[in-house]
Amino acid sequence: MTAPLVSVCILTCNHERYISDCIMSAVAQASDVPLEILVGDDCSEDGTSDIVRSLAQRFPDLIRHFRHETRQVGKNYQFLIGLSRGEYIAHLDGDDFWLPGKLIRQIRVLESVPEVSACYTNALCVNHVDELLGFFNNRQPLLIDLVYLLRRGNFLNNSSIVYRARYKSYFIERSPDYIDYAIHLFLARQGCLAYLNIFGTGYRVASTASLILNHGEFVRELYWRAICEVPEAELVGSSKLPAEADFLRRVFFRSVRIRDFGLINKWWRLVSSSREQKLRLFVMALISVIVVGSRELLAFIFRTVNKSSVREFYWR
Repeated sequence: MTAPLVSVCILTCNHERYISDCIMSAVAQASDVPLEILVGDDCSEDGTSDIVRSLAQRFPDLIRHFRHETRQVGKNYQFLIGLSRGEYIAHLDGDDFWLPGKLIRQIRVLESVPEVSACYTNALCVNHVDELLGFFNNRQPLLIDLVYLLRRGNFLNNSSIVYRARYKSYFIERSPDYIDYAIHLFLARQGCLAYLNIFGTGYRVASTASLILNHGEFVRELYWRAICEVPEAELVGSSKLPAEADFLRRVFFRSVRIRDFGLINKWWRLVSSSREQKLRLFVMALISVIVVGSRELLAFIFRTVNKSSVREFYWR
């Protein structure tokens, strides 16, 4: 059997409402790019498994369905990567979807620019009934390096990623407890990240299966761990202070939203404990809070005046 060019790894758990659209959006890319679709069904308890099974029977040469009888969570992704045969690996969450022509445009970049380790696109943000809520982020540089990604934080949409399969052993061999930011940072350490300012992905905001929605503090711990894993020695002429300040800004806004200032106190103590430049860190975090807070306020006023609900979720 001829190996596919792209292995599409779809993670799903209780996505009955979305999984058909998700898989079919990947199937549609097969007319542009030779691919295989690996679906990791993480012990779904609704109708997800039946839908995936039916689609796998309909497209037996494209779709492979793997149903886990016990919850795998992070191991589910590692399992699929281990089975992948493509030269490139693409990720797609079971409640998201792709737009036509996405993969071929990313593959063209990866094949023409050898120093690029992964390629991303922007995403349309929709709710559970496919109503447009906004755009994932604002316009970004065509090439993104490690320093830029640390300074700006996690603004890349994980369901848009396509990366070179030669890096997959890193994700298979490490602890399964990590978030997408760790993936992006690792790939940025291997080479530049390419970013296409097109809407290649549909991102489901705050679906019922969202990890951020249901396990916020755990996600914060994994986010902080991802920053800590980057060796300071790789940041020539820079440091991780901007990344730490951006992280504290995020925690501060979360503390305000849930009215729990013990949260920011906890993370300030943890983040600043290893830093001699505590005052500089505090000032950088404060500036970040003011800048981002002011921008969000102006954006809210603009949307109110123009009676628009469409927004950019991750302005960087």
